[in-house]
Amino acid sequence: MAPSPPPDLKVLCRKTSPSRHDLLLRELPLLQQHIVRCRDVLSSPQEHKPKDGGHNQSAQLVHQLRTSVTTLLTGRSRAARLAASVLVKALVDVGGREILKDAAPWVDGLLSILQKGDPFPSKESAVITLTRVYAAVQPYQTLAREIASKTLPAFIAACLQVIKPPASSGQAPNCPSGIAETICDAFSTLIPLYPTTFRTFNSQIRSAVRGWLSPTTSDERLVPCCLSRAARRLVIALHFVAPKSGGSEEWAKLVDQLLTELHATADQVLRAVDETWEGTSGYSRQRAVPEGDEPGGGSNANDGLPPWRGLSSGAERLTGLFIYLADCLRYPTSAPVVVPVGALMDAVSRVCLVARLSPKTQSWDQAVETNPAVSREEKEELWSVLPDIHISALGLLSAMIHRFHHGMVPLVSEALDHIVRVFNSGIAYGRMRSLGYQLLDELLLLVGPTMSKSTVVMIEPLIAACCRDLQEDAGFLKPAPKSSAPSSSTTTTSSRNNTKTNSIANADLFLKPQAAADENVVSLDAHHRRAAGKLLVRLLASLPQHHLKPSLRGLLDKTAILTRSRDAMMSSVLNPYKDQRGRMYPSIIPHLSQQYPHDQCVEVLRSNLRTTTINVIPGDGSVFSTFVEVEAEEAEDQEGEDLADTAEPPPPSAVQPTMRDILQPGSSVDLPVQNNPFESQTSPATRGVSEVGRTEAEAPSKRKLEEVEESPVKRQFTQPAVAAAPPPAMPPVPDEDDDSDVSVHLNMELDDDDDDDQDEE
Repeated sequence: MAPSPPPDLKVLCRKTSPSRHDLLLRELPLLQQHIVRCRDVLSSPQEHKPKDGGHNQSAQLVHQLRTSVTTLLTGRSRAARLAASVLVKALVDVGGREILKDAAPWVDGLLSILQKGDPFPSKESAVITLTRVYAAVQPYQTLAREIASKTLPAFIAACLQVIKPPASSGQAPNCPSGIAETICDAFSTLIPLYPTTFRTFNSQIRSAVRGWLSPTTSDERLVPCCLSRAARRLVIALHFVAPKSGGSEEWAKLVDQLLTELHATADQVLRAVDETWEGTSGYSRQRAVPEGDEPGGGSNANDGLPPWRGLSSGAERLTGLFIYLADCLRYPTSAPVVVPVGALMDAVSRVCLVARLSPKTQSWDQAVETNPAVSREEKEELWSVLPDIHISALGLLSAMIHRFHHGMVPLVSEALDHIVRVFNSGIAYGRMRSLGYQLLDELLLLVGPTMSKSTVVMIEPLIAACCRDLQEDAGFLKPAPKSSAPSSSTTTTSSRNNTKTNSIANADLFLKPQAAADENVVSLDAHHRRAAGKLLVRLLASLPQHHLKPSLRGLLDKTAILTRSRDAMMSSVLNPYKDQRGRMYPSIIPHLSQQYPHDQCVEVLRSNLRTTTINVIPGDGSVFSTFVEVEAEEAEDQEGEDLADTAEPPPPSAVQPTMRDILQPGSSVDLPVQNNPFESQTSPATRGVSEVGRTEAEAPSKRKLEEVEESPVKRQFTQPAVAAAPPPAMPPVPDEDDDSDVSVHLNMELDDDDDDDQDEE
């Protein structure tokens, strides 16, 4: 006896009857839930006549449901056709092959929606459903031959008719951007599955989407970023339709065209600058001498990008080309391709060389050589758009690092030089700092342990900016006062005469005193905060600590404690700081234990330190920490230096607190980084930033040793930080002065593992 059908199937058959088409759109979410609950019945083969001679009620209900959906698709009601297209996709997702084998009438009905005058939401739903059907039938040769081979050309032609730009216009179609993006995504999904069918539509697709690839303000229509991304992905996927094994050649040809267009655009955009860049990969700089006309470029050819006019439009086109090249590295290819790494680095180098290293002390005219034939207005406009161009160039560099991984090791030195240069130039922009932190974190993951001291010194501005951003976000850094008290009699007299005016101008400050304080609060966005936090952990874990200055290492420890970053504090404990004489920097494990007392990793770390670094003096039986020994040696060295140099005694605030103060509940003491043996090397500004608290001056180091020996409970916090095992040796980083050829070609096949790693800004 056949099993009884589920009640959800009976409800579906009753609610999808053509007589209730007016209520279908309202009940679509509920109907989709019923379809999901009928998964077992819809995906299993149905026998209309069982062996026992009875009737299979489930098969009859499934057949009735198919008939109802077909009737809705071919009916006159537009709302019913829209609801039917949604139901078809839900049935295909749940039923699989058992639903697909009878889906030919549904495909015809969905194509009629695309070809008729239905509203755009109905067309978009039909495109999504048909794409799902074509992708689902591709593994089954019989179904692909019966459904896809017969109807796919009509589907492509109907979609192109929807997004085709008017003949009189240059590039803007009449359809909304939403359905245009859906069609581009549908084509990108189906081209790798049916490359032969799409081959005849290659030129038509390129002509239809050329205006969306790198839009500018010179275009007739505003193009959203999501549509530009979908159009670029579609054009990049068109190399799949190349005959035989010509896909890799088509991909290389596209990249070469983009690089040529990028340098031609840069000739116009950067014509106000006397560039020092010289191409090394076959692209030469053409001097664009202005003759009174504004910059311009582009072409009206079907295989090129649309024309643009004006410096702002040129900067947008240049930014779009960098993003286009980065997308070429993100999406998969049909075969192994030859990536011109040297040419890509050449393009990044050209725009990164136009930067000012000291934005606070020099203007753009002082930092770079300018062309006197260019007007001052154009130069000022160029200075305003350069940060966006730099950010797009760093985006291409980030895509190269994500795609090549360790293949980028030979170019790390050049990449770091570009990052530091543009970071110093655009340090005032949050997006620039966030991207700089992200790139430095990725490079430290590759070659951090092998960095030389000169390289570590070069990235010090990024380290300091990272700590400052995190401390400002945590509320521990206060902005400097905007003005100081007047000192001259003239200023005093003037201020007295203008008392009434100032009080009127600042009336809001008296009414809402809290508003003025809120204006100075710095809050980072989530992406910026996450990038800075990851970099802080990486700096303490992967950077050679002996190359850091003591004050900079102290700043890193302060930031880790103040921001309550568990990972950063763990990295600091596992990677202790030692100077050239082998003296150990005080560990911050007391703060880690205080902030995370119930963390299992912290407890394991404390236990290991307690059991592996205890020294027992023979005959005496006293047990104490090696860390205390280091403190005593440092105190003796300091006393000797003070007597020899007859220097002034350190202030009371510089005396290190005893372990009793650290262990006492509710006590407030200095950060360990404040009381390091390199206090003379730490700048006063660093010592005074965001202090946790101060205690009174304690007894000398000799008394501290006695106190520690008296209480065995306190010894667990006085263990030295155990140095982590040295990281595996990395390939050596080439020297910055190395003149070797950087035009490296990597023969590789791009996959889609990193498709979701990058987001377009």
